[in-house]
Amino acid sequence: MATVAPNSFVFHSYDPGFIVLSYVVSVIGCTTALELLHRRTSSKGLYNWYLLVGAATAMGAVAIWAMHFIGNRAINMQDGSLALQIGYSPAYSAGSFFLPICFVGVAFYLFTITEQVTVLGIIIGGFLAGFAICGMHYLGQGGISNYHAVYDWRYVLGSAIIAVVAATVALGIFFYFKSGWTNRWWKRIASAALLAVAVSGMHWVATAGTNYVPRPGASMSNQQGLSRRTTVVVVLCLAVGCCITLIVFAAIGQRSRQLYANRAQQVVLACATFDQEGRILVTPGGLLPCRKITNSYIERSFDDIFTIEHPVFCWIFRASRYWQGVVDMIPGMRSHIRITNYAKRSRPGSAVAARDVPEGNEDYSQVFKELFCVAAADLAGMLNEPLENLGVLHDQIMSTGTLKKSARAKMFSHYPDRNAPEDTERASTTVFGRGQLLFIVREVNKLEANHLLSSGYRFAQVHQVIEPMARSMQITVKELQPRLDRMRVYPMLPRMLEPGVHLGCFALRPLFQRGFEILVPKDAKNLLPTVKLPFRNLEDWQISFINRFEDWDVSKCLQWLSKQSVIETVSERDKVFFGQLYNGIYALSQQINAEFFQIARLTARRFTTPSFDSETGQSGTCQVIAFRIIADVHQSKLLNDRVEFTSIPFFLAQQHIFPNSGDHRLFARRMHREFAAMFDQTKHHGSSGTVAGVGKSPHSFFTRTPTTPTAPRASQYYGRRSTSPATVREDNSSEKGLVDMDPGMGAFGGIHVSNEVTIDVSEVRRGDSSPNIEMSNLGVRTEAGVDSEKETFIDELMAITIQERRQQKQ
Repeated sequence: MATVAPNSFVFHSYDPGFIVLSYVVSVIGCTTALELLHRRTSSKGLYNWYLLVGAATAMGAVAIWAMHFIGNRAINMQDGSLALQIGYSPAYSAGSFFLPICFVGVAFYLFTITEQVTVLGIIIGGFLAGFAICGMHYLGQGGISNYHAVYDWRYVLGSAIIAVVAATVALGIFFYFKSGWTNRWWKRIASAALLAVAVSGMHWVATAGTNYVPRPGASMSNQQGLSRRTTVVVVLCLAVGCCITLIVFAAIGQRSRQLYANRAQQVVLACATFDQEGRILVTPGGLLPCRKITNSYIERSFDDIFTIEHPVFCWIFRASRYWQGVVDMIPGMRSHIRITNYAKRSRPGSAVAARDVPEGNEDYSQVFKELFCVAAADLAGMLNEPLENLGVLHDQIMSTGTLKKSARAKMFSHYPDRNAPEDTERASTTVFGRGQLLFIVREVNKLEANHLLSSGYRFAQVHQVIEPMARSMQITVKELQPRLDRMRVYPMLPRMLEPGVHLGCFALRPLFQRGFEILVPKDAKNLLPTVKLPFRNLEDWQISFINRFEDWDVSKCLQWLSKQSVIETVSERDKVFFGQLYNGIYALSQQINAEFFQIARLTARRFTTPSFDSETGQSGTCQVIAFRIIADVHQSKLLNDRVEFTSIPFFLAQQHIFPNSGDHRLFARRMHREFAAMFDQTKHHGSSGTVAGVGKSPHSFFTRTPTTPTAPRASQYYGRRSTSPATVREDNSSEKGLVDMDPGMGAFGGIHVSNEVTIDVSEVRRGDSSPNIEMSNLGVRTEAGVDSEKETFIDELMAITIQERRQQKQ
């Protein structure tokens, strides 16, 4: 048995290889800890607590505890005899293992208790981290079973200062970058290397001031307690575990980047959720939560382009306004998609992925609706939210994956012009396939925001995350920024008129072979351009005056009203009213600022439309008096920064989505009826894996049944002439009970009659502000069911305007 002289310092030397290894182990532990903290989004939620415990364990057990024992393995006592080397007490070693984990966990918690990084928080957190490093070192040293450690106080003080200062700086830099969304992977590694300096620097400064004296009566045998070999094995196992964790994170990150790159070429549903401070909800990587709908929308003809005026988009837009009517159909939709094998065939790289056509006689428009609803339900599941709280569909579709390869590489050094020619010798001319991105928009309160934070998401200022967003979508920042700005205020835009009397403009713009567009305000595309008149209701004497203006154009109205102010026989009451009416017409004229409005004719009839009082929060009705006009076919789509022409099918769809509208329940009933037969056939044919379909030919993908609740095509207008005597019940997500039917109505209720009109712009006479528009009545179509939605004042104005034009052409 080897022996040493009692009460004397034992000579010792250091192994450079283990010194380097101890620092590498510490860097691995620190990197793992910071990587876990990088994914932590809040101080609440089980997900975030798992990350906190994992980060504290990686830092305390690997970066500090493992580094300490690997560092002590570098100490060679005397001549390197195995019997004279340092041994450890199991009890002290276990205690030194848990001490840094606990203190570092508290330090990390203090750093992440709020999203704002404060100087006081950094100082306290850095002090606790430094204390954990020093406390573990000296507790571990106290666990040496065969030697007493003798310390020089100057080295003790110096090592403590190094631990506290380096830890404070490293963690402060890391959390500062994290709060500003500039925490790139190389910055995290740099912060981890600096944090490892705090651990290793403290250890080796303290070790340099430490001498070892044999314990009296202690056997100089390394067989007692934990041997150096045992501690090294334990330490290496911990380090390997951290390495595996980092590899998994890297693989997940690479897969996520590849997934987002693929989604830039697909039809994707993303969630744009804003808090009350205007920050947007993102993943820990700074990207929007999203789910793929399908690889691409199959356009079966040149006219069948998936835009906001497409009937399928109008359908999903309305569905997003009443998720209560969709949620109970999600299981049936999932089953139908699974049995028809559509989900598998829409995967990237599939043999038919480029076509994505449904098998058999399936109606692709119905399949796409199912895919959208299922994607929305999956997105709600990702956010740990019920589908009813997901949000509403935004009224724009964004094209993604349109940047050229060279432009993607330069998109953040400057913003490229996608239409500008590129040097073929300097860059590739390969254009990435186009994708389409649909947004679900929502604003959350503080309680809802905390719930999302606890689910593993973060809120960030848009400017902090817009670059990684644009990169993942393969578009420029200039394209994305205005979209996000509009989405920020989209839930708060005025969706209904205020109570009172409004003066509006109903202006149509003909399209060659495609019907009409309608004039709307840019900030409220479901409303007509209107001006609120300064009175709550019209009295009989005011109505009689307005009736005199029937079919007067704007110019004639303004001239007559201006003359009345100087006529002495006109009463003061009338002068005040005429002045108010003049100011309203003039303000509307300034808002539109177009020559065609001067010849718009007044419809003196008062139309009643839903309203919402923003002050009291009460719903009601208001009155609208409108000028009507069909503008020249060559009229520009964009008039000014206030109004523009937009798709009329989508505009008509928006007339049925105002809050508390009974049309929501009617739409849900029609939606249930639309998919009921499909679900029944799915049950009957589930064993064979095929579905009989809905009686359409394989090429009739967009033939809609009469009960499909879609807006009319752009080339048609259905002027609804009657409504059913259905009375609407309170909200219910089930088809049964959505509508009360009259007992005498039969199985499907009454008959809905509508007149179908097509508009053919067959000739435009040069110099004529009013084109030659031929209108033909294609007969009467009937539709059975109680699903007849109430006629809106837009329908009435449309019928009046078209009828007037038809009479002019006769």
